[in-house]
Amino acid sequence: MDYYRIACRYVTPIFRIVFNFKIIGGENLLRAAARGTVVVCTTHSSDLGGMIVGMAVSTVLKAKPWIVVNVKFRKNRLTHFFLKDMNIVWIAGNDMLGNYHALKKIRELIVKGGAEAIIMAPQGTYNKPVAGAVEFRQGFAIPCIKAANVGAKVIVVPAFDLGATYRSFPGMGRRIAAIFGCPIEVKKHAERAGLAKTVEKSVKNLITAYGTLF
Repeated sequence: MDYYRIACRYVTPIFRIVFNFKIIGGENLLRAAARGTVVVCTTHSSDLGGMIVGMAVSTVLKAKPWIVVNVKFRKNRLTHFFLKDMNIVWIAGNDMLGNYHALKKIRELIVKGGAEAIIMAPQGTYNKPVAGAVEFRQGFAIPCIKAANVGAKVIVVPAFDLGATYRSFPGMGRRIAAIFGCPIEVKKHAERAGLAKTVEKSVKNLITAYGTLF
């Protein structure tokens, strides 16, 4: 059973009623998709935060995204039950040993292209949804740059989840949103550190611009 599509179809409308859920910057996703393979690099303030970004991507692009998920969630039976039928790339964590096959899979997905975006959280763990707490690791840049080096059009879209409070479920009436920034094209032979800092800065700018709206 495709629980992801069920969530997008039924949970999204509920969130819109209960939490006034909004998608801001959806046009940036569409612009990116028209230019190449979309890689969404997002904050991850809570499990719900990852969920609302994923639902927003699926809603805008009308396609089921690939999601890069830490292998620790395989140990949680309930979480794994819902994740097992989704498009998942299991990873040990950014910049950790043992991720060769995961990074290779991500590169192959990017090179293959198509309507399916790839969603990654370069922070690698929960982070408070404030600009000062955002510090992206460089692991996500590896498959992006390698794909660009072989001619793939790789477009990174910075994003952050707003209102899905740090390690807790938002209270009734609290507003939540998925916010997407301007697309960033990955150049051939780009530097990992430079790409990571560019995307990180863009996310921080989004938080500064929209973080007080809700």
